Amino acid sequence: MTELYSCSKYKVLNVFLAKGEKMPLHKATSDAFLICKKGKGRITFSDRIIEIGQGDTLLISANEQHQLEVLEDFNSCITLENDGRIQFIKSKVSESVFG
Repeated sequence: MTELYSCSKYKVLNVFLAKGEKMPLHKATSDAFLICKKGKGRITFSDRIIEIGQGDTLLISANEQHQLEVLEDFNSCITLENDGRIQFIKSKVSESVFG
């Protein structure tokens, strides 16, 4: 995950994952707007599963836990509030990985 842009209100992150990789259970501390630039993935929420592919967009509410399974090499941009963080969920302990 790399930061492409930031300003006082928001930041844009670039995410690239290879086919077969998984992003474990995590959440963002702000709403997250995802744009899939390439590939295909399956996002699992507590109440639904969504497949996302090239050109698709998705708004994920703040603190909504989810995980991503990559079905085809996956490249996306994620826009968060400037102070937003992505936190992995580890048995009652959250770890901030970017922000």
